[in-house]
Amino acid sequence: MRRYLIILSALGAAIIVMSLVKAWQRRRAIKAGLDPSDIKISTSYIIGGLAGLLVFLIGVMALEGGAGAPGTSYKPATIKDGMISSGGFKDNDN
Repeated sequence: MRRYLIILSALGAAIIVMSLVKAWQRRRAIKAGLDPSDIKISTSYIIGGLAGLLVFLIGVMALEGGAGAPGTSYKPATIKDGMISSGGFKDNDN
């Protein structure tokens, strides 16, 4: 499930950035008195792709950085004698 969240957030970031850059370039063209449909907008795709890649890499590091190794289970923090004992991942040795 985490991988889908990472992929969707990267795609969403790329689409948002591309849309903002396109709108910005269109406004600049109109301000300069040019026809916005004549301007080839290719920079927005590069910037959007880089933004998507950046979000993807940050998402991978954030969501997978603290993940446990395969074959481990999570033991949550517990309260024992009024004190909180820390939780963590432990190996499932059978």
